[in-house]
Amino acid sequence: MTEREIAERLRLLCGQADRLKMPSHRHTAESFMEDRDEIRDGLRRFYRELTGHWPDQEGGGPPRRAPAPVPAAVLRHRERLRATAKTA
Repeated sequence: MTEREIAERLRLLCGQADRLKMPSHRHTAESFMEDRDEIRDGLRRFYRELTGHWPDQEGGGPPRRAPAPVPAAVLRHRERLRATAKTA
């Protein structure tokens, strides 16, 4: 990777960080989190390409994010589907 490519990637990542909008009446928390995670993942990939390993994890890859909590209504619906499948 040349110095010009490194500078361009850093410029793009900095531009993404500058355009990051905090949650408000126009920007939802979900869109903020998606944008933040995109910047974070881009920085981690860039670090990996420069150094040959993932930050804070020698050879383990990027850390796994915790899955989003499943709403109780979805769990009840899944249980109803299982119950009807067993009786049918």
